[in-house]
Amino acid sequence: MVMMWRLAGLGFLAFGSAACTLPETTPTAEACLGDTPIGPPSYVSPKAGRKDVTLANFAIETSGAIDPDGDAVSGTEAEIWTLDDDGSLREREWYATLVEGEIVPIVLADGFYTGTAAFIGGLEPWRDHAVRVRLVTTSATGCTAPGAWSEPRAFRTDDGSSELFDATVIRDFRVSLPPESYAAIDAEAAPPGCVPYERSYYVGAVDYRGVTSEGIGVKIKGGCGSARDLSQKAGLKLSLDWDDPSVPGCPADRRIGGLDSFTLNNMVQDPSMAHERLAYELFRRLGVPVPRTAPARLYVNEQFYGYYLNLETVNRRFLDRNFGSNQGMLYEGTYRCDINLGNLADDDSGCLTREFRPDECDGAPRPGADPIDYSPLRDMITRVDALPDGGFYPAIAEIIDWDHYLSMWAGEVLLSHWDGYTYNVVNNWRVYHDPSTDRWTFIPSGLDQTFQFGSIDAWSPNSKLARRCLGEAPCAAAFAARLADAVRTFESMNLEAMRAGIHDQLQPLLAADPGREFNSGRFEQVHNDTASFISAQPGEVRELLSTRGF
Repeated sequence: MVMMWRLAGLGFLAFGSAACTLPETTPTAEACLGDTPIGPPSYVSPKAGRKDVTLANFAIETSGAIDPDGDAVSGTEAEIWTLDDDGSLREREWYATLVEGEIVPIVLADGFYTGTAAFIGGLEPWRDHAVRVRLVTTSATGCTAPGAWSEPRAFRTDDGSSELFDATVIRDFRVSLPPESYAAIDAEAAPPGCVPYERSYYVGAVDYRGVTSEGIGVKIKGGCGSARDLSQKAGLKLSLDWDDPSVPGCPADRRIGGLDSFTLNNMVQDPSMAHERLAYELFRRLGVPVPRTAPARLYVNEQFYGYYLNLETVNRRFLDRNFGSNQGMLYEGTYRCDINLGNLADDDSGCLTREFRPDECDGAPRPGADPIDYSPLRDMITRVDALPDGGFYPAIAEIIDWDHYLSMWAGEVLLSHWDGYTYNVVNNWRVYHDPSTDRWTFIPSGLDQTFQFGSIDAWSPNSKLARRCLGEAPCAAAFAARLADAVRTFESMNLEAMRAGIHDQLQPLLAADPGREFNSGRFEQVHNDTASFISAQPGEVRELLSTRGF
């Protein structure tokens, strides 16, 4: 570990105390007065806005500044502070002083914790911090001088959930349901057709890594294709902060790995158990905000149900991780449900439904928060509909985060996602209003029906936004350019290696005990089909662009 090093014959370099620190011998003070301090360095890492910092993945790296006197960099000093709500530095939590002949990356193990961090043994989880760095130079005459501090670079420490989404590890979730909850959950399992369907939570418990959380909410999830009852391979939602109506007061603030809710997808419509993991990763590489994923095993009342996808729940914590503010409204659309005013109903009976409801346990809304009703979405749809023909693009970018939308649309084409927002079904999507930008972002979901040849006609979308875009040549050209970029991303990811890795991770475990609703022959066949799709799809999309003159 690099500490404050003693240079032979020079004593400690007191970087933070004076404009020019003298060695034990010459030069004289007068000789150092003319030195001009080096300017602040710029950051290579951490990246701006990073929100997943752990001990293992954090490094401070800067690019050099130019010293007006041409002096050599002889050291680097770094600090981490907690931040107040206004972004100002509050308390120093860590520092490091490196004496080096060149600028080097600094990791947390190179320094010392102070303040609260020293007391708890590390940086507080899910807390806003900032790092700042300055360089020290030594002149030819032996004068050492600290430069200016860099502007603080804000980041947020991990909440403990990073390990939950380590895709190399299969985590076990053991759910316990009393008979009355089992019966009530089972009775609500089957939706009444391909329509929006809301289920209720019922009391249960979950054991994760030997720690049991009692009194959580449990319900079945899934639409008309993936819904299963508890005698089958049911998908589940688990809520640790569920407000049990039989218990007075508000629920305790409980989390597993920083999360208070879990979504366990049963993957029954994807026999490869790989499509969702691959598809979410593609969207992530394209810059689309999507949930994290990891493999999991599910047990219910000690019965092994099989292998599941642990899909990050899209809630306030997800929004906080992916947007400038998590105080906006989030809505979900399902089954041929586009952004039309006729799809809204204040009694929640429409096909566009709000994801947040007023709750006295949540406390007072924060300043600038959206009202928890349909008025934000109603206003957005009205603004979109008011854009005249020929005046849709680029004006739409003032309402919708159009860069994200084009990337999502391009991803749906590459994945042949017929069950998403843009194409056949206009399904499996959410839209979020970020108060910090006053723009809306689409979030894709339900990615099991992907990697299937010939599922969509890329130039015949069903969604309102895509149809209007293709009706204006500049917007169509912007989409084509984004699709061409997305093809290059698709190829650079080496999705085939990812697919093979998922296959090799699951195959021996499934052979030993697959759980419910699994067919080994279909597993292998769909993996072969997926490999063929990954190989052929870039060429297919390039040909598609070429035939359209792009």
